[in-house]
Amino acid sequence: MNIFRPSGVLALLLAVFCAAAVPGVAMAVENVGTAKRVVNEVVTGSFGQSVQVGDGLIAHETVVTGNKSAIDIRLADQSSLTIGENSELILDDLVYGRDQNKVTGAFRMMSGIIRFASAGVPMDFLIKTPTATIGIRGTQFDVQVKDGSTEVSVVEGVVVVQSRFGIVDVRSGQVYQVTTRRAAFADARSPGMSQAIEFMVTMLDGGNGAATSGVSTTAAVPALPPILAGRHTENLLVVDLPRGKVYVELLPDLAPVHVRRVKQLVRQKFYDGLAFHFVRQDYVAETGDPSFTPGGAGGGGTGTTIAAEFSSTPFTEGMVGMSRLQDDPDSADSRFFFALGPTARSLDGKYTVWGRVVAGMPYLKALKPANRPKAPERMTTVRVVADLYK
Repeated sequence: MNIFRPSGVLALLLAVFCAAAVPGVAMAVENVGTAKRVVNEVVTGSFGQSVQVGDGLIAHETVVTGNKSAIDIRLADQSSLTIGENSELILDDLVYGRDQNKVTGAFRMMSGIIRFASAGVPMDFLIKTPTATIGIRGTQFDVQVKDGSTEVSVVEGVVVVQSRFGIVDVRSGQVYQVTTRRAAFADARSPGMSQAIEFMVTMLDGGNGAATSGVSTTAAVPALPPILAGRHTENLLVVDLPRGKVYVELLPDLAPVHVRRVKQLVRQKFYDGLAFHFVRQDYVAETGDPSFTPGGAGGGGTGTTIAAEFSSTPFTEGMVGMSRLQDDPDSADSRFFFALGPTARSLDGKYTVWGRVVAGMPYLKALKPANRPKAPERMTTVRVVADLYK
């Protein structure tokens, strides 16, 4: 399915929100965000003061992240700015006008990786990189600046990317790359961007033995990954695989009947322990057959079918679709598939899109290619995220 650094440590200027100033009078510096999670080496300012969980961040402040370091910042409008290792962001001007309930301004991203999730407040600001300018109006997206290139991956909404090659809209599920020589859409995120995002999310989620400053955890309730900030947990699934967790955002606006069916089956624990009976590299990974036995074909289900809800949404990497019989569009049941790469675009408009992966894609791409596997890989559990955080 188609679907920063002084002295070797990349620095980050964190987004700053100032109250609207009196006309003609300079705005006062104020607290514009709070460090919600901090992993390892994160410092601010010219003197390298360490950032701790709960610290306030002020206008025009520089934040530096080192190797294997990250920070999740909740901004004044409750948007989430997540910054990965070795990153540098320089804030020029970012204003949260509380009286107007709007965010405006701009900042420069010199290098590194960020993830931004809007809290729904209207926005009109720019992210400037060495090769592009990204216009934001409220959305969820990732940006990587590395080796003279800018890569933008939009999870939800639309961003406008301007470079010397022109102006384009980058929409949900699309990836756009700008270098000094060219600008073009890509079929999927680059491996480097996927790895950087996954490493950042895993660190902030407490994985891989990362040292997390000031973050307490309990055995009963797992920490909610920063990527899920601002998302509706009733429309999120977490799929546990042996290698790690995969988070899927449900898309009821595209396929309400399919979303209801999937959530119903999940809450019945129907998918727990089911095998991936078909996996093809850069194509799809299919699961959801309760009758599958090792070496079998994987064509079973619950016996209750639902009608197709086809849409124009493409099967880019990470999109999730419902399986069906080739000669019957209305034969979807319980089996579904994850799009693993560009060849999945051949399924566009022919299968119902009902979800998209928002974290954990590398764990899916690491599944072993198989058709009628004798030793299949399996989902351990599948849960609705809202049920884990009651």
